[in-house]
Amino acid sequence: MVDILTQLSELFAATAMILVLVVFFILNRKNKKLVEELTLAQKQNKHLQDEQQKLYKQFVEFRTGSINLGQQVAEMTQLSQHFDDRLNELENTDVDSRLYSRANKLVQLGAGINELMEECELPKAEAELMMSLQAKIAAGKGSIPPLRLEDED
Repeated sequence: MVDILTQLSELFAATAMILVLVVFFILNRKNKKLVEELTLAQKQNKHLQDEQQKLYKQFVEFRTGSINLGQQVAEMTQLSQHFDDRLNELENTDVDSRLYSRANKLVQLGAGINELMEECELPKAEAELMMSLQAKIAAGKGSIPPLRLEDED
């Protein structure tokens, strides 16, 4: 009986050893698989961190550009307001100077005295003076436009 118990004990020890080896190999395989998964997860994490850094840099550039654009828009708004104010100021300044500028243009385009009087509301003497001055200016440049005292219309 001792012999049977010894054999059973040896058989039990051998079975236990085989079972331990099988469990060891299974656990070793699982460990390798987990190590591979961990390595892959670390690579993915590194890739995501790199992407996050790129996106953060783009965000900072976008924010900086937006701030600069906002400042430029504000400057352009101020400049536009300045030009609007200046234009209003010029429009409200001496109306006569605008009429004389228009009269000068009309004379350069060949308008007659009557047309100047009607379009620019000038008295006849001023219209004749404008025509005379334009003729002298043109003579100084080498060409004399015809002087019309009456509209040919």
